[in-house]
Amino acid sequence: MRISKRALGLLGFVWLGGLSAQDKTSPPASVWADPATAPAETLDLARIQRSLLVDVAEARDRAVIVGDRGHILVSESRSEWRQVPVPTRVLLTAVTAVDNRLWAVGHDQVIVYSSDGGLTWTLQNSDIAAEGPLLDVVFLDGERGFAIGAYGQFLSTSNSGASWEVQTISDRVAGVDPSSVPVDEPDDEALDDGSMLASTDVGEDEGDPHLNAIARTNAGLLIVGEAGSVYRSIDDGATWERSDLPYDGSMFTLVPLDNGRIVAAGLRGNVFVTGDLGRSWLSISSGTEASIFGGAAVGGSRALLVGASGTLLLASADTLELRLSTFADGGIMSAALPISESEFVLVGENGVATHSIH
Repeated sequence: MRISKRALGLLGFVWLGGLSAQDKTSPPASVWADPATAPAETLDLARIQRSLLVDVAEARDRAVIVGDRGHILVSESRSEWRQVPVPTRVLLTAVTAVDNRLWAVGHDQVIVYSSDGGLTWTLQNSDIAAEGPLLDVVFLDGERGFAIGAYGQFLSTSNSGASWEVQTISDRVAGVDPSSVPVDEPDDEALDDGSMLASTDVGEDEGDPHLNAIARTNAGLLIVGEAGSVYRSIDDGATWERSDLPYDGSMFTLVPLDNGRIVAAGLRGNVFVTGDLGRSWLSISSGTEASIFGGAAVGGSRALLVGASGTLLLASADTLELRLSTFADGGIMSAALPISESEFVLVGENGVATHSIH
């Protein structure tokens, strides 16, 4: 039975790969190509701009968007987009930039790399046997980086991604029994708002929680994931310490601010902020029960959070009071990129759009 994209929801697509291999354009089994290593198809640009797009990053020369079927869009103007060739057609879930160098991650443990601001890409890593997608990626500089994902996947590189060491997060945490790691129980409410990743009935046998987001500040690195799990590192990712949020639901995004604080947001509109790399957390009232899937830092230590049902939350700098608004055409949104103090590029299940918040 086919499930519609809208009914499945954005996070369902992150898990199931957009059902790309199941649609009418797929070739017969006799000529099937591994989507991890098959090049992305060149499609009508208007169609791609309305398709599932998951993350956006700002390189030195242009903005870069990644999404379903390995599609990558680039723009110098942040308003006119074009597709570039990509050596994979799996769903890409996250992208990060260091100056003009970019790394994007996705299903089948795919990692692709660009050294020229997103114009050309090479395949650095893939594993069709990997269970679940990679969900986020961060680099400390042009050499050292980390990719994280489902079932505690933890990949690291010290040579710009020329090679990746594949582990799980429990390999990096001393004194933790993986079987003691809690997991979320699925429920209908979580599925209704598109937060399929929040209710992980998959993963119970694996022990390690799904890792959804990673961020860095001057104090260190922070990871959040399912069941309120938190990991922090003060030695550039060599070792990690496990702790928990004061909430046992999943967090989907981290937004580091220029004042050293980090905002975490996730299931049912829960938002928390930490100023000490996750040792303590303050709950922030969001005024919504819509799940939050992404966000971006805005000038002056502010933050924009985006999520289900077109939800937008703009956080003030001093009090971090959240101002709730809605982008009617947004659907389930997963990432944002500031163009100015009040204008943003938004991406999600309905593609890419520009929206102003006043």
